[in-house]
Amino acid sequence: MKAKIEKHKVSGKVYAWTYKDNNRNFPGWNFTVDLKASESLSELLDLMSGCEWSTKKKIKTELPTQAQLNVPNNQNGTAKWKSKPNLTLNCKMSELENHWLIKELDNGIEIQFGKEKLNELQNAIKGIPKGNGDFAISDQNEESILYFWWNSEK
Repeated sequence: MKAKIEKHKVSGKVYAWTYKDNNRNFPGWNFTVDLKASESLSELLDLMSGCEWSTKKKIKTELPTQAQLNVPNNQNGTAKWKSKPNLTLNCKMSELENHWLIKELDNGIEIQFGKEKLNELQNAIKGIPKGNGDFAISDQNEESILYFWWNSEK
């Protein structure tokens, strides 16, 4: 199963960004995908869920477009933001099922999750093409927040 995860190609566009401005109202990271990425990431998370070992996968991210920044509408879409070129999904089977941690790295961000949070993440990603958004996944301390937004681009 680990070999399938390593070989899995994530297609489509994945967007992740955090705000520098108005961080009090928008703490954490923001996330959206296009339809292809939603399907591809869902397949990847299926593989991770079926693996008995901890697994991780690095994914290239895109810069959010103005249309996507207008969805959360932080400061009417003008709030300063930053992005990282990579997102690593890290399924930690050795952690508690509700484990959830986001780490900002030099060249990316890493999202660590246990089995329960994997299911939440997968459902959130599947819902984006259906217009679902404006909700978040976080840890028990309401830190390591990942907001999900519908993708306004076709």
